[in-house]
Amino acid sequence: MIEILPMIKIIRGLKKLSANSFTLVELLVVISIIGLLAGLAVPAIQGGLDKAKQGVDVSNARQLGIIFFSEANDNNGIYRVNGDLTNTTTANNFLSIIQGMCSNGVLGSAKILSGQGVVPAVSTNSITAANIAFGYVPNLTTSDDGQIPLILTKGPTSLAQSNITLANTYPWKTKGIVVYRLGNSAEFIKSGANGAKVGAVNIGVTNSNTVLQP
Repeated sequence: MIEILPMIKIIRGLKKLSANSFTLVELLVVISIIGLLAGLAVPAIQGGLDKAKQGVDVSNARQLGIIFFSEANDNNGIYRVNGDLTNTTTANNFLSIIQGMCSNGVLGSAKILSGQGVVPAVSTNSITAANIAFGYVPNLTTSDDGQIPLILTKGPTSLAQSNITLANTYPWKTKGIVVYRLGNSAEFIKSGANGAKVGAVNIGVTNSNTVLQP
């Protein structure tokens, strides 16, 4: 037989359930606090990830720059400007220079060409412009000013002004760029740093050479 509970027991049970439960207001407060904490954590996490990726890009640019420097030392201090080391006609793009270095056995890893938003090629035999994260400043020698960039994040085509305006089409968009200088220093320059306006970077030196893009 089904036991019919007295009304008093039902009322007491409901009171006990109500005492041990969240009210709607309490639930909304908890959700708001969780949302606030998540909102504070996301920028910090994103900033940490960006810094790690910037470190990788700086390391890749430095490794690539050292290879160029070593090659220039064996070429009377002249940095390569073409797929053929002895050719003095400046290439139309950075890709042809990279392909020449691979053919000569100077560049043995396609990984150091990659960076933010750029996937490395499977091998040095399959490198395309899409696998290169950097631009290259040709017609330089080891005797030039050590502050002049040799390699930098692809995008800018001119160093005629020390302040370079960034664009959303660049790998790091308007956050900044990686620069490797002739003096064997590499860094990530953030937007607005060194007196530049937000959305621009100040590389601290000018150069009349056109930056070769991949």
